[in-house]
Amino acid sequence: MTPIERSEPGRGTHASTQVQPMFHRVLSARPITVRDTLQDIRRRFHREVSDDTLGRLELVLAEVMNNVAEHAPEAAAGPEGDARLPVIHLCIVRHANGLACALTDDGVSLPEECVLPRSLPALVMDDLPEGGFGWFLIQDLTQALCYYRESQRNYLAFSIPFAQTEEA
Repeated sequence: MTPIERSEPGRGTHASTQVQPMFHRVLSARPITVRDTLQDIRRRFHREVSDDTLGRLELVLAEVMNNVAEHAPEAAAGPEGDARLPVIHLCIVRHANGLACALTDDGVSLPEECVLPRSLPALVMDDLPEGGFGWFLIQDLTQALCYYRESQRNYLAFSIPFAQTEEA
């Protein structure tokens, strides 16, 4: 992994070199924040993984986090009726076979039918429905996809395997 320079509080003004083994972010479920986070992920991993692997990671994370942001208003009212955006916790770790990702959020529950295995239906090009393809893409691009909900939080974990041409 590429060392990341950062200065540590209480250790003077010089920077120390340390390996940053993961990407971790806590963000509000806003489209602009999701976009900024995806750009930060690209900057973090662009030297360590292929463009193919990074593109698949971005596509999956964009779909997941934008779904949280898009559906947040449905259940975002606090106890006094004030709007409250869900908070997303994201962690990505590079390992020997790809990138392992874990997300949690306090948004609405994922409909059960979303995580059921399925294949893309045969469609006529003039009759394409709006939406509904996101979870198909997520299932197709990930491995070891796992979702559950506990105590008003959603938990989602998956891995993005390296491209076949990529070395571990």
